[in-house]
Amino acid sequence: MPRFGAHAFIWAAEWSPEAAEKVVAGAAEAGLDFVEIPLLRPERFDVALTRRLLQQYGLGCTCSLALPVEASLPEHPEAATRFLMQALDTAHRLGSPVLTGVTYATLGALSGRAPSNEDYAVIVRALKPVARHAARLGMRLGLEPVNRYETYLLNLAAQGLALIERLDEPNVFLHLDTYHMNIEEKGFRDPIVRAGRHLGYIHLSESDRGTPGTGNVHWDEVFAGLSEIGFGGDLVMESFVTLNPEIARATCMWRKVVEDPQAMVREGLAFLRRKAHQYGLLT
Repeated sequence: MPRFGAHAFIWAAEWSPEAAEKVVAGAAEAGLDFVEIPLLRPERFDVALTRRLLQQYGLGCTCSLALPVEASLPEHPEAATRFLMQALDTAHRLGSPVLTGVTYATLGALSGRAPSNEDYAVIVRALKPVARHAARLGMRLGLEPVNRYETYLLNLAAQGLALIERLDEPNVFLHLDTYHMNIEEKGFRDPIVRAGRHLGYIHLSESDRGTPGTGNVHWDEVFAGLSEIGFGGDLVMESFVTLNPEIARATCMWRKVVEDPQAMVREGLAFLRRKAHQYGLLT
């Protein structure tokens, strides 16, 4: 049965001691199974504090990231591999079963050209040892396609699946996001169904990153597709209420999309849970 979680940026933009407690307490109060923690700078992350908070509130976690500029792909493959290895070790110490997100690119880094076969070959060479290290830790590695304004490398589920095939590592999975799907895909159900067993994680995000159920995402298509494939991965509400400057710049989030964050958490989660129950994903 899928677990239900939410991204930390719903509650806080940073991971200071005060912010971490706000995030974990908020996720626990919302009745979630886990919180998604952004590991933007794993070398600075306070693992001991975070583990203590997760245990105190009885929550699990997952970890996500995008590559920093100094470890971007395909430009800096050795640095990308080192960065991801360190992030995997940190995620493992936190108890996360996955490291996911834009593990193959730097958000906002655009080449001005279409991706080449050599670009993907470099990415495969950089990610293969990362996937194998994840396997040694008992973890899985996710690939999240995002929209064309944030990367030129993976925009569609089909491109993510093609890269998974080239990587040929059994613990690599596809991570979809309904915000990006709303921009890039022809619909929601078909990409989910085509992904099938490779789909391990999904961000449930509204078309404006605001409260789920208030925008243009076709939620019945999303949940029908998930039900059709017997989805058993993680369902994650991702709404950007707070953002640190690095992510705001990369995602071009310059205005508030939610006026009342508490109402967004309450109403958005209730909406998504109703849909998950309606389509038999939660009991």
